[in-house]
Amino acid sequence: MIEIIKYHSELKDEWNSFVEKADNFSFLFYRDYMEYHSDRFTDFSLMLYDKRKLKALLPGSINNSHFSSHPGLTYGGMIHQPAFTFDKAQLYYAHFFDFLKRQAITSTTIKLQPFFYPSSYTQVQPFLLNNIHHATSSKDIGAFIHCKNHTFPKSTIEKRKLQLDQFYVEENASLEEYWQMLKQNLATYHQSKPVHTLAEIENLQRTYPDHIKLFCIRNRTSHHIDAGTLYFDQGEIAKMQYIASSIQGRTNRATHALYYLFIKHLKSRSEIIDMGTCMKNNEVNTSLLYLKQRFGAEVYFTQKYSFSI
Repeated sequence: MIEIIKYHSELKDEWNSFVEKADNFSFLFYRDYMEYHSDRFTDFSLMLYDKRKLKALLPGSINNSHFSSHPGLTYGGMIHQPAFTFDKAQLYYAHFFDFLKRQAITSTTIKLQPFFYPSSYTQVQPFLLNNIHHATSSKDIGAFIHCKNHTFPKSTIEKRKLQLDQFYVEENASLEEYWQMLKQNLATYHQSKPVHTLAEIENLQRTYPDHIKLFCIRNRTSHHIDAGTLYFDQGEIAKMQYIASSIQGRTNRATHALYYLFIKHLKSRSEIIDMGTCMKNNEVNTSLLYLKQRFGAEVYFTQKYSFSI
């Protein structure tokens, strides 16, 4: 017998324990990470029990009659443990969507992990959503480094005129200092602001110190941060977040130096460096994609599937 239960706080430990052992584990699926923005989204995450044993999770939220992968997360989809079969994946998705339909949900959007995230069933979920549920798919383009096969394109340093001797690396610099520079950068050049407040990101880093880290390059003369990136460290995968440079950093190509030094620093201890999406206003940011490819990055797609239920 299969039973679907809507997540509530008393199930937090059971949810987190399942995530920890999941085939497609990500610390983003832990409840403390998901709930830092509970005031912005209406959580509607689901838990599936098969013969009274928890077998799958579906993190998500609702807006009116629409269910979607949680907007505060980079990706979603069904979370499952190893030894997962195709017929179970098909059956569990059918039960999830039937439950949503009975809750007066009429449409859904599922955003899946990129293909290089660890899972023995990376390609099964796209197949089910696309072929079985006849979803309309859309893709965001991103860039990644496959560390084992990566080499910097010939003469990268010379061609980009990085002048690396003007910088030095600092890991886990002051978040407050970096966030001030980041906010100024986003406000001045992009008319936007960080999704996270400083208080939120500091709290998340205290909660997940092994996963949320800051990598900066400082100017040897001024000792100010010229460029940096917050990144999510999941062992095999390091994902760059909130890449920014100061006003001074924009004049001395600090962002280019940051890419080079970050890749060089992480490639020996990671399998994949996810350099993030290259999208702007739902269109490909070709100049940003080209820049990342100049450092040896390859293209990937983040897939979103939308359909009526």
